[in-house]
Amino acid sequence: MKKILRITLIVILALSSLKANAVILTGNEVKAAIAKQVIEQYNQYTDAQLSVEVAGIPFKDLYLPNGKVSFKIKSSANKFMARDLEKVFVFVDNNLVRTFTAPVIVKAYQDVLVSSGTIEREKEINLSVARIEKKEVSNNFGYYLKPEDLSKGFLTKKYFTEGEIIDKRFVKQRPDVLRNSNVTVFFNSNNLTISLEGTALADGTIGDNICVINKNYNKIYKGTVVGENRILVKI
Repeated sequence: MKKILRITLIVILALSSLKANAVILTGNEVKAAIAKQVIEQYNQYTDAQLSVEVAGIPFKDLYLPNGKVSFKIKSSANKFMARDLEKVFVFVDNNLVRTFTAPVIVKAYQDVLVSSGTIEREKEINLSVARIEKKEVSNNFGYYLKPEDLSKGFLTKKYFTEGEIIDKRFVKQRPDVLRNSNVTVFFNSNNLTISLEGTALADGTIGDNICVINKNYNKIYKGTVVGENRILVKI
């Protein structure tokens, strides 16, 4: 019995000595260190406001040797991810002493354009139909329009409902030529250029080939968009 008590006492004293010579970090402290590193890493990919939740770590407290503690993380992908699995490296005095993985949930908040009401198709995105609002955009990261996009003349390709984030996958750049708009058609042949008025039969941006009709001659020509409402036909 005395031998058992002696062994127990030795173990308790050894553990006490170990704790006395260790750095003890609580789980919350470790999570905060990981979250800080994730935010620093993700700031390479976005200027959005970020918040990070560390969903779990494989211990309650972290016992480390005495010394300067630092953390490094390695993401499973070099891009923004709303959910990620980080590999965590723990160093003491620049010596690696522990590694583990930690799942994280990342939320991004950004000033984006949202619809002020119902927006029909083929409508220009401007402040008469949209407003600027800070939204959580993690699940459609990179697909939202920012306030600076207002000057780009985007047109809608679908209906947007009140308060909906305007998704750039469902808008298009305003073309240099609009279908059914009046255009100037330039005919070029042997360094001779003449111009006539016509009507565009399709949308087009600079470099696109589209058809136009001259109603005076009731004839359709195919030409290249060379500017706003300007079509060049080579004959």
